[in-house]
Amino acid sequence: MGISLIEELQKQKKLSEFFSYWKDKGPVSIPDEKQIIEDLKKLSQTLSMKEGLIMGCFDYRDLSLAFFTKNIEEISGYSAEYLESNGVAGVISALHPDDAREHVAFNNKVLEHFNSASLEEKKTFELSYTLRWLHKFTQEEIWFFTKAKPYLIDEHGNFIYDLHIGFQVTNNEHLTGYDWSFSYVKDSGKKILYKKGDFIVEKSLLTKKEKQIAIMIAQGMGSQEIADALSISANTVFTHRKKILKKLNAKNTAEMIRILSNLKIN
Repeated sequence: MGISLIEELQKQKKLSEFFSYWKDKGPVSIPDEKQIIEDLKKLSQTLSMKEGLIMGCFDYRDLSLAFFTKNIEEISGYSAEYLESNGVAGVISALHPDDAREHVAFNNKVLEHFNSASLEEKKTFELSYTLRWLHKFTQEEIWFFTKAKPYLIDEHGNFIYDLHIGFQVTNNEHLTGYDWSFSYVKDSGKKILYKKGDFIVEKSLLTKKEKQIAIMIAQGMGSQEIADALSISANTVFTHRKKILKKLNAKNTAEMIRILSNLKIN
């Protein structure tokens, strides 16, 4: 699975199909980058690399691993050289197949909200996720609970580095699959929290027309009925449906209706 996934990711021009944050951005250099990495190394030494604890830092400009603790090899079987040469693609390929794409989708979900946040809001983002690595040789499932946050954001609000601190979960009988949550604090002081399985969606994610169509969908109206009621074409309704599906992260219409039934949209 690892090799084929890496090949698939590399065909997408540095994961642009998967992690699209830097797709249309120009080069950005940070004067203190070397010192930032050195500070991370010192931080990892301060934590004394307790058993089962790993740290890593992704560079979102080229999706490389800017920093990670070398104890990952003894835990996962994947060498430092492998991870250094393959970056984000290498990490994803080391994950359980059921968790790999969910992890990519989660990161893109966070970045979607990050892009629309103010600079001060961006500084408050915090992420948590639970996933499985597969040991390179034994294929043993290795569970990690990880806390992450932006580590470096430039003056224009561009996401440069993040920082992940993962704790190996040995008592994992109660864990069933990939889980996630993230939060940030709006300029108004209100904390926004998203969890997997919680269908909490900011109303601002949907346009006025999308909200109108979403209400009709939740009421059980079909595309042609909606088109007739709004004096638009069925194709236009279909386009809006696709956008609503994407914004609600719904896999199909049934899931979209279930999500909409838990939202108070007016």
